[in-house]
Amino acid sequence: MHRSCVVCVLVVDFDVEEIMEGFKMGKKGMTNDIDKIREITGYEPGKAFIYDFNEEGRVRRECVETYGVDTPGEQVVYDMDSKNFHIFPSDLKIADTISESEKKLRLNVYNYFIEYCNNNKDIFDVIKYAPDNSSKLTKSQMSKKENYKNKMIIDEIKGIKTGQGSGNGKWSQVTRGLYKYLPFYYNGKIYNINFMRFYIDKDNKVNCIFKQIQFDRTNIQYVNEYGICYPKTYQNHINKLDKLIQDNKGKNFCYNPPVAYEAKEAEKAIVKEFVKFVKKCEEYDTK
Repeated sequence: MHRSCVVCVLVVDFDVEEIMEGFKMGKKGMTNDIDKIREITGYEPGKAFIYDFNEEGRVRRECVETYGVDTPGEQVVYDMDSKNFHIFPSDLKIADTISESEKKLRLNVYNYFIEYCNNNKDIFDVIKYAPDNSSKLTKSQMSKKENYKNKMIIDEIKGIKTGQGSGNGKWSQVTRGLYKYLPFYYNGKIYNINFMRFYIDKDNKVNCIFKQIQFDRTNIQYVNEYGICYPKTYQNHINKLDKLIQDNKGKNFCYNPPVAYEAKEAEKAIVKEFVKFVKKCEEYDTK
């Protein structure tokens, strides 16, 4: 007999502009200073890559100039509060093209997650979060309550507007909305679907590959809050999920799932791999 898990899936479009509003109130802010970033994290900002296929259909990683690293730019490369890196193309036309691609896939993934769960009640039951709920709990607070155990709250994406993200401010124009993701709140943890893949290379530089998927699990607001969690490979973690979870029990970590960003009906493969990821993590947490 299958046991139904109710998933409080929080799906939110996170915008750099929202972070910047916090900075204006006295937070640490952002920096492009490589020496300062190295001193804080032990790593340096690296390159931006675009994952694609050449005319023969072979996979390629195209390296492009990195904003604020290879070329001058606004102070956005490293966020000293969230501890996240922002490695993206200097050519903002390229960034816009990537952003449009992410918007479409992000919304497709969101919609298919709901459909998949509704059609498979033995996996997750999705309930939508109401900001005006009588308890006045946030999604994070709610997911930690006993009466919401094994439940995931999902914010309703309201058509194209939320699916594409919001904001016309200075900082969102710089980053082009490239770092929006889908977070899912479950049993006090946050499981995220990211539409770009960060990794650390052999020279201890943090790089970002666009048009590749990365999942992460965090026990707090930001995955890098207690230290950089990016993996030391850009390749898929094939048959390595169990070991990753065991090695990071109780810790934040990232996972490179074996899914293709630009595959036909990519959202279906992404959602199914993400469900496996969450269930596997939860399985180990209950041991």
